[in-house]
Amino acid sequence: MDLLLALVAFEIIASKFLVSYISSYGPAGSYEEKNPLLRTVFKRLKLQHDVWLSFFCTVLLTAVIIFMLTSAYTATVYQLVFVLAGFYTTVLNLGAAHSVYFQKNNFITRRLLR
Repeated sequence: MDLLLALVAFEIIASKFLVSYISSYGPAGSYEEKNPLLRTVFKRLKLQHDVWLSFFCTVLLTAVIIFMLTSAYTATVYQLVFVLAGFYTTVLNLGAAHSVYFQKNNFITRRLLR
């Protein structure tokens, strides 16, 4: 199960890196964070919506969750919830990367923007 947790964490970080990379080197435009939790944190801290700051927040949050899952919350149920949420997050990140790269909404981003 530890290997599965590590692979899902890697998927989350890699997909967020892809979104950040495409957003930073893609067409010029202001980046707006799609995650409502990070958007609220950025507004409260009065920070610009920076692509790489969002990536590093994702890395930090993923690392903290993995640490908690391997030390305190070791039950299989918690780990399965992380795996399912990680797959969902990866799909959302890859959908956002596809949308930014091709400059049009896809079925994932259309669903999220409703």
